[in-house]
Amino acid sequence: MPEVLNQLLAEPAAALVQEGFTGVDAEWWWERRIDAGIAVCQEFDPSIPIRAVAEKTGRPVPEVEEIALRELGLEDPDPVVLTFELPGTTETRDAFRELQERSRVPEGLAANLYRRIEDAVRKG
Repeated sequence: MPEVLNQLLAEPAAALVQEGFTGVDAEWWWERRIDAGIAVCQEFDPSIPIRAVAEKTGRPVPEVEEIALRELGLEDPDPVVLTFELPGTTETRDAFRELQERSRVPEGLAANLYRRIEDAVRKG
């Protein structure tokens, strides 16, 4: 019978996350959920991709900021927390694979947001 997250004690759960979610430049942490699942939380500071996209596209930062905030549905560029959850019924091998997939780039959970901002800026 395959092992699932809700069967893991604290140390094996921590090892699973620390070995599976690697390579992310942003501050991140993980939490256990009531169902013994796992939530990976990552701080997302919109000002970082705003500056990166402005530099990449040659557009002024204030213009990119306006577009980015509208695209992301934010009122201001204050940092927010992104969360990815794995239910307690998730098999550990699937959880490990999901963690690796979401941390394969330095932007981690925010990778799609970087692309959305750049696409929105390019579209004008």
